[in-house]
Amino acid sequence: MRAGDLDTRVLVKRQSKTADGFGGFTSTLSTQTTIWASVNYTDGDITTKNGKRDRNLVIELIVRKKTADDIATTDLLEIENESGQYQINTMFDSKYKYFTSITATKRE
Repeated sequence: MRAGDLDTRVLVKRQSKTADGFGGFTSTLSTQTTIWASVNYTDGDITTKNGKRDRNLVIELIVRKKTADDIATTDLLEIENESGQYQINTMFDSKYKYFTSITATKRE
């Protein structure tokens, strides 16, 4: 893996809560950090549940290990210039020496 292979900018979004002044909270997604990754689309299928079609798109991202240390599995990923958000399924140190592999599923 070369540094030039990390050619896709990915936004890491985290849910943040703020008090609304009436005893409740308002939650919004805010950008936690921006990372560079190598993105590979690994799986995609269309399923039908209760008469509704769902499209599940699975991607694999390879990022630098030090960059991935700041990402939590509860964060959402958003690929720049692409619509939709991806929910992280797994994160593990990959076979490459200083890299982490992340698998995520598109939320629709």
